[in-house]
Amino acid sequence: MTINSSTFISKYNATLEQNAEYLRQILPLMAVKKVAIDPLSFTIFYDYIAGNNIKLSNELRDILDKQTTFTSELCINLFEKHICDTSIKSLDKINQTLLQLINDTSEAIGATGDKASAATLHFQSHSKKLENSRSLSEIKEVLTEIIAETQSLAVTSMSLQAQLDESKKDMQSLRHDLEKAHETAKTDALTGLFNRRAFDQTLDQHIEVHKQNSSELCLLILDLDHFKKVNDTFGHQVGDNVLRYTANLMKQHISEHHHAARYGGEEMAIIMPNTPFNKAMEIAEKIRSSLALHPLKRKGSKESIGKVTVSIGVSGFKRNDSIESLIERADQAMYQAKSNGRNQVMAESFS
Repeated sequence: MTINSSTFISKYNATLEQNAEYLRQILPLMAVKKVAIDPLSFTIFYDYIAGNNIKLSNELRDILDKQTTFTSELCINLFEKHICDTSIKSLDKINQTLLQLINDTSEAIGATGDKASAATLHFQSHSKKLENSRSLSEIKEVLTEIIAETQSLAVTSMSLQAQLDESKKDMQSLRHDLEKAHETAKTDALTGLFNRRAFDQTLDQHIEVHKQNSSELCLLILDLDHFKKVNDTFGHQVGDNVLRYTANLMKQHISEHHHAARYGGEEMAIIMPNTPFNKAMEIAEKIRSSLALHPLKRKGSKESIGKVTVSIGVSGFKRNDSIESLIERADQAMYQAKSNGRNQVMAESFS
């Protein structure tokens, strides 16, 4: 699943056959659970069946196990919590704050402008009075009025400057919030890796760069072996910890210009720009062997989880490749690694 960067509209990339299989599972499940089929509820159950969102799957599984009535309010809550990125709410808050800041600053500037215009008219009036003044007392009276007007204008000017200084601080704060929201929008909350939307956007960008300068581009798709067994045996909290551990392990072995992402469920991906195919294979093998060599234990106890392994598929960009074709070859290589016994790295079919 991806989300368009300008509209936040979801876009799903499953094949026709995969979608047909999902549909065969979704509709009977929703019917049995007496869930009204609408765009939001269907999206929730689609992600649940497709395994795109572990936290959604865990919460929905608990809801279904408890036979909780699936109300429209519950549906909206699940959609906002797990599918509609929280950064959207952050951006909306930033937008409202920015509008208020603009309004406040505009009002301050407008008030200062009105004051300056009025002062100009008064100064013109005072000038005429001076021209017609015949005595020292009249001149003194006009000068007193001019001084009072000047002082009042100075106070207004200082007030505007204070408002502008405060607005500057608020703008700096908003910039920080916007950067934070932008970072949140592309980060998977569980692993700290890129989320699927950021993965698709980044891969698309590197494909465009590759087409222009023919730099080498490789892609790794990684899938933890027997991950469901880990969840079923030790619980989803342990499963989450395994995902975090794997994500950190990936970060240790990739270069700064590589991009690691949570691809979906227990699947990870690594975009490797400016990386020869043999180097990509070498990094994949380091990740695989490092994970396999260190049996994991439950956090806070010495209970062994056992050896957790990963199957990895590697593809390299070819002329006329699209995002879909590059991913498909890495995906096929990963499934070939699974078929060959798991816990191994497999290059795309040309090797």
